[in-house]
Amino acid sequence: MFIDDHEEWFKNPEFWKIYKPLMFDPDRMEDTPLETGRIVELAGINPSSDILDLCCGEGRHMIELAKLGHRVTGVDITDPYLERGRKNAADAGVDVRFIKQDVRSFTEENRYDFAMNYFTSFGYFDDVEDDLIFCSNACRSLKSGGSFLIDTIGKETAALHFKETEWFQRDGYLIMLEYKITDGWTHIENRWMFVSDDHSEPAVLYETVFRHRLYSAIEMADLLNRAGFSEVRFFGALDGRPYDHRAERMLTLAVK
Repeated sequence: MFIDDHEEWFKNPEFWKIYKPLMFDPDRMEDTPLETGRIVELAGINPSSDILDLCCGEGRHMIELAKLGHRVTGVDITDPYLERGRKNAADAGVDVRFIKQDVRSFTEENRYDFAMNYFTSFGYFDDVEDDLIFCSNACRSLKSGGSFLIDTIGKETAALHFKETEWFQRDGYLIMLEYKITDGWTHIENRWMFVSDDHSEPAVLYETVFRHRLYSAIEMADLLNRAGFSEVRFFGALDGRPYDHRAERMLTLAVK
């Protein structure tokens, strides 16, 4: 099955349903409480804050933040993830708000102390102006002095850690990931395939190709300044290390 029947790939619910085991593996889920604690520390989130998670998925960080006493809202467009998030929140006994909406149209002015966009959920739009709209909406939704954390792959870290191909096994599948830099380091193209070891089934069960936009630190800072943020800082991991030649990720913290 080749998944490529939506004009904007990220709006296809089948993509998120099929590739969920790849993106939300048990180790990543187990690390969520630790990640959440580090997010709180890195961003300096005060107790009982109003928090907005943009492209929240199942809300794994939202639930942990609610357990810590924060008031949390999440926005996403993927129905299966939102439904699962509501169930997980109910099972955890916490009250969180899940909203189905495109982040390009969502804004609640001056409501939140902190907003986040985590786990490479940035740069999906074909038009770079849509990224500006997204960031501008986030800025408008924050109170004065509020901060916005974006976790993504920077151009610098992509170059440092680049691999053309990865193979691994998960949930009974052999999974192949292929990566290609395109458009003069503007985008990274991803090809994901689930391959069956069972000879009674087709060798390639699922395949999809998609891409997202890459930003360097200076490009991200310019975008966020244009969106209305007054201060932009960069980190190389959640532990607060510098964004330098040893960085693992590009964590951007912008202040309104």
